[in-house]
Amino acid sequence: MINHKIISAIIFTLLTIILINAGEQATTLFPVKQNGKYGYIDNTGRIIIKPQYDNAWGFSEGLAAACTNGKWGYIDSTAKTIIKFQYDWAEDFSDGLAQVMTGDVNYYIDQTGKIIIKSQYNASGNFYELLSWVRSDNKYGYIDKQGKNVIKPLFDWAGNFSEWTGLVRQNKKYGYINRKGDFIINPLFDNARNFSESLAAIKTGDKYGYIDKKQKVVIPPFYEDAGDFKEGLARVQVNYWWGFIDKKGEYVINPKYLWVDDFSQGLAAVKDTNRKYGYIDRTGKFAIKPKFQMALGFVNGLAKIENNDKWGYIDKSGNYIWEPSK
Repeated sequence: MINHKIISAIIFTLLTIILINAGEQATTLFPVKQNGKYGYIDNTGRIIIKPQYDNAWGFSEGLAAACTNGKWGYIDSTAKTIIKFQYDWAEDFSDGLAQVMTGDVNYYIDQTGKIIIKSQYNASGNFYELLSWVRSDNKYGYIDKQGKNVIKPLFDWAGNFSEWTGLVRQNKKYGYINRKGDFIINPLFDNARNFSESLAAIKTGDKYGYIDKKQKVVIPPFYEDAGDFKEGLARVQVNYWWGFIDKKGEYVINPKYLWVDDFSQGLAAVKDTNRKYGYIDRTGKFAIKPKFQMALGFVNGLAKIENNDKWGYIDKSGNYIWEPSK
């Protein structure tokens, strides 16, 4: 029988993603810090919002959380205050809602600042795929965007939903549940990560491998650590060194780095034996030579890097778009 509620939820999510992506493309701004204040630049390095905030996050779903005089609010890409500066803490929007805090009380608000959910939990996460984990009396469950407990707090730990599955821990073992809270993969693993590109890293004993959503072992446990698949490749650690494998478990880039990040927009940040960070392409060739104190993944054509304890942005050719500053 066709479950119309599930189909409706999927359609809603897809439309939301399309609208979010459209909004993100229209507000591709990057936070920068200059003379102790935060503002925003575009991908050419031009200042769009002059540095004026005490702290600021990146844009998410068209709005950015910013802080001034100890209070957080939300601005749009023109620096217009959309939700006034009134909160003691604020997080990014996700699935149309954002967590904010006033005193010891957490709320979920919409993009008009309207309180949608007043949290009654010890801790809670952001919404992903229409659900958010919550912790009540040291047990974890999930709520929907109306604040209704759709999966009762029964688990020792719970993470974000990803690819319509939730990663949870019960009796010190990790497994995966569906949106009803039923196990689709029983808690059998010593550690595990979310599904990404239809595969999930799982730990058995002291080694990681990968399973599919039918619990079939696709890549046998062999690695000391393992990340999510991104752009068809996953980072793995063998004998303390990091490299990349494909979905057949074959090395695409042999383990030879002190650390690697996921691939993002065709490049991955890596830490070489000189403890400097650079970027490699999918063949393992350096596209940007190691010269940074720290390096993050590319987002909308730019990557955030650190040198001399200052942060800046580079493009995919390694050119500075924003010289490191603080």
